[in-house]
Amino acid sequence: MKKLIFSSLCIIVLLSSCASVSTRTTESGIYQIPSYDGYLIEGKLAMPEGNTADQLVIYVNGSGPNTYDNKRQLDEHKKFTYFDLFREEFTKRGSAFFSYNTRGVTTSDEPPYFTDVDDELYRSYTPQASVKDVVSMVKYLKKQPGLKHAKVILLGWSEGTLIAPLVSQQTHIDGLILCGFMYDDMMTILDWQQTGGSSMVFYRNYFDYDKNGIVSPEEFAEDRNEIAKYFGITYDYMDQNKDGILDEADFAIMLEPSRTELYKAIEEGNREFLKDSYGVYLTPEWFAGHKLMPTNKEILPQVDIPIHIIHGTFDQNASVEGVYAIEAKFKQLGKDNLTVSVFEGYNHDLNYIDYVLTGEIPEGLEKVFEAVGE
Repeated sequence: MKKLIFSSLCIIVLLSSCASVSTRTTESGIYQIPSYDGYLIEGKLAMPEGNTADQLVIYVNGSGPNTYDNKRQLDEHKKFTYFDLFREEFTKRGSAFFSYNTRGVTTSDEPPYFTDVDDELYRSYTPQASVKDVVSMVKYLKKQPGLKHAKVILLGWSEGTLIAPLVSQQTHIDGLILCGFMYDDMMTILDWQQTGGSSMVFYRNYFDYDKNGIVSPEEFAEDRNEIAKYFGITYDYMDQNKDGILDEADFAIMLEPSRTELYKAIEEGNREFLKDSYGVYLTPEWFAGHKLMPTNKEILPQVDIPIHIIHGTFDQNASVEGVYAIEAKFKQLGKDNLTVSVFEGYNHDLNYIDYVLTGEIPEGLEKVFEAVGE
């Protein structure tokens, strides 16, 4: 049972970000945009006052079923909409903001995710289709009144950080903002998550007081955040290979049964398992598509428009080391179009949940809104 608890605690699936509460509203319009294959992409466009925008920000979705609202149930009394804050913050800065439904996904009134997924249509949701869909959105929206002279900024989150740079190679884009940055291909990142990398982000954050990359018995015993006490776990249990240190190797052992089952399901195209037993509904087609995708370490150095990567050190979905690696690569190449902002202790959603709890926008998330005007 402990193993199940800690596997669930430490493995974070490939999602864009947590949703958040906003009581503010922005006037928006619903659009149906024909994509390359005739599929109609449904999205919501929010315009600033005066219905003319200096910039058009298009949010490029992370993985799984997303809608143009990403409404969620906070608790039994309160619902919330992730994109309300984006609409408010961008439009008050003179920018338009567009979000859209993932292929095969529509909005619904059914909590907690308020999505309706057409399984057959959802099979067409692949990274390759996502690139073409966003290209179609850009071309369509640039023809709309009030947007013809707007600069186009792609805001990619998580999987969207792999999609957005490829879009910029197929149509005119003026800038990229990439959050929850993915340096490697999706399968390499999944393996990092499943072999202890994601888990150790958590344990280093809460136990690695001397910042040497491992958790010693003494640090674990100190338990400054009382995590071990709360869960009733011991160092002897966590040190699975009994080498006297807590690191990725211990979690690789702990996660081996579930990892083997997941990898087998991906290899065999087990549609039912991937829908019902993985943390986010993904398909064999999606995994197969990602096996063919180029990486950001290959593509991003080819991009010459301004790029701003905003990332947190406590990101359990995508390692911050990938951010440092691409920053070093740009410096090596003598390229000056990359800006990097790394926030200590910020997670994959740039601590969006703090906004839910306090009403205050975290500094890392505020940087996303400010980046458009930089």
